[in-house]
Amino acid sequence: MASIPFLAVALFAAACTSDEPSDADLGASSDLTSGEPQFTESDDETTTTTLPATTTTTEPPLPVASITTSISPNRLNVFDAEVGTDIVVVDSRGDEIGRDTVEASELSESGTALLRDLPAGAATVQVWDADGPIARGPSLVIPDASATAPDDESIYDQEVTSGYGYITTRDGTTLSVFVSLPGSIRNGPYPTLFEYSGYSPSDPNADDPSRLLITALGYALVQVNVRGTGCSGGSFDAFEPIQSLDGYDVIETLATQDWVDGIGMWGVSYPGIMQLHVAGTQPPSLDAIAPLSVIDRVDSVLYPGGIFNDGFGADWTRLVSNNAGAGGQAWSADRIASGDDVCEANQDLRVHNPDLISTIQTQPFLDDFAASRSPDNTAGNIDVPIFLAGAFHDEQTGGRFPAILDDFDNAPVLRAYLYNGLHIDPLGPDVLVPIVEFYDLYVADRSPGIDPITRILAATGLSAVFGSPVSLPPDNYPGLSASAAREQYESEPQIRVLFEVGANSPNLPQARFDVELDAWPSPELEVLRFHLVGGERLSPDPVSSTGTPSFVTDPDEGDVVTTDDLGRIWTNDPGWNWLPTASENRITFTSGVMSDEFVLAGPASVDLWVTIDGTDADLEATLSEIHPDGSETYIQAGWLRLSRRALAEDATELRPVISGLESDVARLSPDEEPVLVRIEILPFAHVLRDDSRLQLTIDTPGASRPQWRFDVLPEETTVTIHTGGDFDSSIALPLLADVDAPDARPPCGSLRGQPCRNG
Repeated sequence: MASIPFLAVALFAAACTSDEPSDADLGASSDLTSGEPQFTESDDETTTTTLPATTTTTEPPLPVASITTSISPNRLNVFDAEVGTDIVVVDSRGDEIGRDTVEASELSESGTALLRDLPAGAATVQVWDADGPIARGPSLVIPDASATAPDDESIYDQEVTSGYGYITTRDGTTLSVFVSLPGSIRNGPYPTLFEYSGYSPSDPNADDPSRLLITALGYALVQVNVRGTGCSGGSFDAFEPIQSLDGYDVIETLATQDWVDGIGMWGVSYPGIMQLHVAGTQPPSLDAIAPLSVIDRVDSVLYPGGIFNDGFGADWTRLVSNNAGAGGQAWSADRIASGDDVCEANQDLRVHNPDLISTIQTQPFLDDFAASRSPDNTAGNIDVPIFLAGAFHDEQTGGRFPAILDDFDNAPVLRAYLYNGLHIDPLGPDVLVPIVEFYDLYVADRSPGIDPITRILAATGLSAVFGSPVSLPPDNYPGLSASAAREQYESEPQIRVLFEVGANSPNLPQARFDVELDAWPSPELEVLRFHLVGGERLSPDPVSSTGTPSFVTDPDEGDVVTTDDLGRIWTNDPGWNWLPTASENRITFTSGVMSDEFVLAGPASVDLWVTIDGTDADLEATLSEIHPDGSETYIQAGWLRLSRRALAEDATELRPVISGLESDVARLSPDEEPVLVRIEILPFAHVLRDDSRLQLTIDTPGASRPQWRFDVLPEETTVTIHTGGDFDSSIALPLLADVDAPDARPPCGSLRGQPCRNG
């Protein structure tokens, strides 16, 4: 019985006999014992045992590794290491906290390693081969990404000039940059807009109309590639938090330049989303942002309703991943070939790019990965004025983005333009003029407006984009000083909803009328509810009679889109190919002729009592308007995988947000009672006139979007919708009362982003 405590005492004594670094510090092993008597105590006696005398030996310290390291928030970059070895990082207790195998760069013989997601704190670097540690690297402190300001702000004392160059971030990574000025650098300073993405913004030879438009407006334009793309250093992982800190460093570096006076951010889509991420780090020198055509959360595009978007969601991820390979963008390959040694060296870490396609396919839930890359995660931190614009029918980023408007609690000024339309439409004349006015007020600090020559230039360029002549509306604050215009601007409602964009000039981004709101969704909304009756009718009143219509899902439907030529949909002749589903693969419910005119603006909910003959199924709910001549206009749609039906805590009557959590997944049983499922219809703004009928179609996801495809379940499943009585399936619509719309109906096919088909 005495042997166990004896062994414990012996090992403790042995561990205290050496002044040499511990195993944890050096990765070495040792054989430390003592010839002195060792004592253990039992309950009834003390036993004395003498160990054989030995000579204390210590293995020599590990040699110093000939590697180069740089630390970033929660990561370590390693260069000049031996290919095939492992870089191991241990914390102050000697516990391993990260490991990566050294790989050769695709364009050089440099051996590199990249350790992501390291915990902040003191750490030591080691080099291992297959048998264990062979060399020791530096001891260092891993900084935390939550501390947005760097320890040493002297990094911002670097010169940035016009044309092509590089900006160095806090961890030594250099980002490629292209600067366009409205005049000579000596004639500055200029109000400056910063565009930031993983596309090719810093390509010095790009045919980029933004460079012409922004400088014509009197602004400098600074375009930067995020790390791991183009000629920027580092490894690429879409929307990872360190890119936001890099953006912080770019802004603070620009603030030290003599030619800069005021800094805002600019860009549509990817660079729009990056504005939200960067502004969330609160760079002290950032004055305003204008995110255009953005998202609220990454899963709203990648997994709408819990179903993988293997159209745009997968295609975009694949595109940016391929472009982020070593020399993956043609312009960066050309610079390397022409002798840009910085660009070439900046490709070394690309071999450590994660497989993003695999990641998004294997992580379908709202976990830490998705949350950390979603703009709504840090939107509440943004403390500068915000101008946001987007289309409800955006073929790429979708229409769920207005959900983020509730998150901007810390922004001193918010203005949002919401409308039917497509991805490029923030550059339409109805939105472009207010954007310029916003920048003039909050970045340039000057009287807002566009001069006549620039108006002509902008109208000419926009006409080429949209395929038909367009003109810019007049300035909204003519003759007012900056301070007077700001005072008026800030007294106006935050939200402007543009209705029936395209109706007056078919398929051009110009609204027929607009409505101003103090918030989105409007707190004045009323819920307009229609009840499903039998297998074909919508009623304004619930009914006691029951029905059980059913349809069979069509797995092929997920691959069907509404256009054969994406290149046309931004023009005045979009060429929609919106086809109805086969009758056996859908259920359609249609109202009677409207008793009144209904102006709808907000999200909606389709609430269904459902049974299926399997354990899971994918549903799509589509709202459309039936005109007196029988033609049908698309209003909006939503999707749901039934096993993902659990709602989030903030779900409302009009917005049944699913939780997105793996723990909430619940399959159905073929023999159970009907289950209530609620399908979130994406936001929209639409007028149902008093000679219209409302239609709801329930079918398999697909054939409802230009670029979204759905990885639907492969099994055909019979879905039964229960109506009436105790199973009152219904639709909840967002009604804006006391709003008058023009009497005349927009021509079929004229509304931008909303296909129309003959009955």
